[in-house]
Amino acid sequence: MAHESFEDEQVAQYLNQHYVSIKVDREERPDIDHIYMTYCQAVTGEGGWPLTVILTPDGHPFFAGTYFPKNARYGRPGLLDILRMMRQKWDEEREKLVSASAELVTRMQPIFAAMPGEVDGKHAARQAAASLRERFDNAYGGFGDAPKFPAFHQVMFLLRYSRFASDQGARQMALDTLDAIMRGGIADHVGGGIARYSTDAFWRVPHFEKMLYDNALAITAYTEAYQVTQNPQYRRFVEQIVTFLERELTSREGAFYSALDADSEGQEGRFYVWRPEDVTAALGDEDGEWYCAFYDITDEGNFEGYSVPNYVDRDIAAFASARNMSEGELWQWLDEANRKLYEWREHREHPGLDDKILTAWNALAISGLAKAGAVFADEHWLGLAVRAVQALETLLVRKPDGRLLARYRDQDAAVFAYADDHAYLIAAYLDLYEATLDPFYLRRAQHWQSVLDTLFWDSEGSGYFLYGRDAERLIAQPKTVYDGATPSANSVAAHNLQRLYALVGDEAYAERLDRLLHAFGTWLMEAPVDHLWLVTAAMLRDLGTTEVVWSSVPGRGDVRAMATAFHLAFLPEAVLLTPSARPNGENAYPPAADEALVYVCRHFHCERPEADIAATIANLVANPPRLT
Repeated sequence: MAHESFEDEQVAQYLNQHYVSIKVDREERPDIDHIYMTYCQAVTGEGGWPLTVILTPDGHPFFAGTYFPKNARYGRPGLLDILRMMRQKWDEEREKLVSASAELVTRMQPIFAAMPGEVDGKHAARQAAASLRERFDNAYGGFGDAPKFPAFHQVMFLLRYSRFASDQGARQMALDTLDAIMRGGIADHVGGGIARYSTDAFWRVPHFEKMLYDNALAITAYTEAYQVTQNPQYRRFVEQIVTFLERELTSREGAFYSALDADSEGQEGRFYVWRPEDVTAALGDEDGEWYCAFYDITDEGNFEGYSVPNYVDRDIAAFASARNMSEGELWQWLDEANRKLYEWREHREHPGLDDKILTAWNALAISGLAKAGAVFADEHWLGLAVRAVQALETLLVRKPDGRLLARYRDQDAAVFAYADDHAYLIAAYLDLYEATLDPFYLRRAQHWQSVLDTLFWDSEGSGYFLYGRDAERLIAQPKTVYDGATPSANSVAAHNLQRLYALVGDEAYAERLDRLLHAFGTWLMEAPVDHLWLVTAAMLRDLGTTEVVWSSVPGRGDVRAMATAFHLAFLPEAVLLTPSARPNGENAYPPAADEALVYVCRHFHCERPEADIAATIANLVANPPRLT
C-alpha cells in the first residue's frame, strides 16, 4: 500500500488537499495502534496491517479498514474512491459523523476495560492445553494452518504444563514444534536467526523479515527445551541465534536493533535464497551436491524459482550413514559448509536494517541471553546481556527524572515507555539476578516494578494500563492481556510479581498478583488459550512458590557451581536466591561453618538444609508440584 498509494502523486495530492495525513509507526506507538485496531475489528469484523482509519479532528474514528488498492479491484474498493466518498460525507453530514463517532467511542469503552472474575489457574491451564491439542498439526508441528507463526509462549506453556500435569503429549507438542521450526526454512541455516513466520504449513518458506523479538523469545524457548531434554541440537540452534544477534543486530553501545527487512535487490528473500549452481560455486561440485541434497536446494526451487534451505523431510541418520559419517560429524560438516556459504552470501546486497532500539524488545533479548548464559555457563552471553541492559539504562532513561523511554535512534530517545517496556525490563533484571545472584539486579527489578505500579496500575479496576498516567491522553485507556507475537504486558507483569514474591517474600507482591488475575478473570476462564501467558502465571500461583536458597560463608567460590547445577534443570516453579535477597535473610538461612548449604522452601516453609547440590536438584526435578 505504501508503494501503490502513498508514493503515488495523485493519491498524495488528494490527501494533502483534503486530509491531515498521519503515518503511525506501530512499534513506537502501540497505544495508538491498539486502540484503532480494536475499533477496526469491532466495526468491520476483521483487522490487520496496513490499518487505514479516518478520524475526526478530536481523534474519534468514523471509518476503518485494512488494505485498499489505489483503485478498486478484486472486489475491494479503491483508496481514492473511499477518500472522495468520506470527504463528501464530511462536507454534507459533518455533525452526524461527529456525533455518531463520539457515541461509538463511548459505547466501546468496556472493550478496553478488564473483565473481572474468579480465576482457577489449574482449570484454565487444562482447558488451554486441550485447545492447543485440538489445533496442533501432528504432521508438521505448530498450531493451525498456514501462515504459521513461532508463538513461543505457547511452547513455553506446554513445557510447564507437561511438567506439572505429567502430560507427555503436551511435552511432545512443544518439542515437535521447536524441531519443525529448527528444520524449516523459517530458520536461516546459513547465517543464523529466524524469520517472522512461515507462509506455508510446513515451515518451509518464510516471510523473510527477521525481528528481534522473535529471535529473543526463540533463545528462551530453545534453552528451556535443552533443560528438558539435554538435546545438543537445541544448544547448537541457540548458538546460531546468538551469533546472528551479535553480528547483525548489535549497536555500538551494546543494545540491539529492531529488525532486518525481507527485501533486497527489489525482491523479497533475494538475500537468503539459492540455486544449485550458487552452492556448487561456493562449495565445489561434490560438497555442493551433498549440501543441496540435505537442504532441499533444487533446480525447480521452492520459492519463485529459487530454494530456501531447509531439511523439513530429511532423515538425518540415514543421510549421515549414506555419507559414512556419524550424525555429529555430519553437523560439523554442515556447519563448515554454512560458514563458507555465509561468506559467499555477504557479497550480495543486504536487506535494510531497522536500527531503532526499542526498550521492550531489547529486554526480551536480555532475558533470553541471561537464561542461555546461565544454562550453558557461557560468560560471554551473560556479558552481552549485561552490556545491553547497561545500554538501555544509559540511552533510554531520561535525565534527571528517571522516566523510561520506549525508543532510541540516532542520538534521540523519545516516547514515554509503555507497560510492556517496564514489564519486560523487570523480567530481564530478574533473569539477570537468577543468572548471576548479584543483588544489584534484583534491586533494579524492584525499582522498575515500583515505577510500573505508580504510573500504570489501575487503582479502581486493577491491572496495568497500556500507557502511563503521565502520557498523552487518547480516546481510550486500554489494558493489554491478549498474547500476540509477544506475551502481553499484564501477563509478564503477573509472572514478575510471582517471582518477586518468591524472591523477596513481600506479601504486597502476592496481593497485587491476586488483584491483577482477578481483573481479567472472566477472559482467562472463557478463552484461556488466547491469554496463555497469563494463564501460565495463574497456574504457577495456584501451584505455590518454591524457593531455592544458596547460603555460603563469605569468600567461597562455589556459588557459580550451584547456579549452574540449578539452571541446567527445568524448574519453572522455582526461584534461586541468596539470603541477601530477603530482609534478615542471613539470619534465616545460615550456612554451615565449613560448607555451603541449600535450603529448599515451599510456600516459605523450609526443609532441612542439604550440602549435596546434585541430590537436591535431582529431588526437585523428580517431585514437581502437581496439577490435581
